[in-house]
Amino acid sequence: MSGQILLFAALSVAAIVLAVVLAMTLWRVRKSIDLLERRVDESLRQFEMTAEDLRKTNALVRDILVHVERSAENVSHVTEGVRGFRRTLDVATSILKYSVVPVLGNVAGGLAGAKAALSHVVNRVVRKEGEHV
Repeated sequence: MSGQILLFAALSVAAIVLAVVLAMTLWRVRKSIDLLERRVDESLRQFEMTAEDLRKTNALVRDILVHVERSAENVSHVTEGVRGFRRTLDVATSILKYSVVPVLGNVAGGLAGAKAALSHVVNRVVRKEGEHV
């Protein structure tokens, strides 16, 4: 019987040691899981903050693009206005070139001719008066 008691005692000690080792292992696994849980939680928070920053940046970029599009539309509008003004300026230049300038040339020529004629008449009248004296 003493062999059986020794065997049961050895098995009981082995079971106790196994239970203690298993309890310590489970305690370490639990601590590792808690640490992993904290790290995953912190990583998720960082991911959420990064996603929020990305959303804000995306909204800012979208706002900048809207302003760029408006600026491009304004430039296009100004360009069309300049083209319209250019057409108006071309028409005005054509009118000046083919209507006003020739008329002014004729008027200037007429005035020069009238001046020359008047000068000639005045000179003749003044000479004739000088001859009579």
